[in-house]
Amino acid sequence: MKTRKNVGLKKYICILLLAVMALVCLSGCSSTKLSEDFDEGKVKEAAQKAVDCLIAGQYEDCVAMMGQEMQAALTAEALGENVESVKEKTGEFREYKSTAVIGQKDSEGADCAVAVVVAAFEKGNLTYNISFNTEMEIIGLWMK
Repeated sequence: MKTRKNVGLKKYICILLLAVMALVCLSGCSSTKLSEDFDEGKVKEAAQKAVDCLIAGQYEDCVAMMGQEMQAALTAEALGENVESVKEKTGEFREYKSTAVIGQKDSEGADCAVAVVVAAFEKGNLTYNISFNTEMEIIGLWMK
């Protein structure tokens, strides 16, 4: 039987893990210019697809879009628990407000793209930061 304390701790650990992975991916950033290795339209499309999966509760599909390190660190169940707790606070999805893409370098100096997607919900906006490697795999995911 899951206790409320264990569930809360599990959610906290998952949120912390996502934040740390996003920070690792973006540490050492020096430029916001998108690398020529990325197509801005494809990055926006992939980011919106990932957010669509999160909104629709298709957590396994979202995890399938992630790189191996993220898949090893984050299960569809853990992702779902975190997203569902956020959904309780935001309510139903209304529309996408904006999507922007910037370029970054990860901690090893490799180019990555970061999509910032702002979505409107009935109780307010939610911002998704989704980082991609050059293979268009998600290497960072953060919701605020």
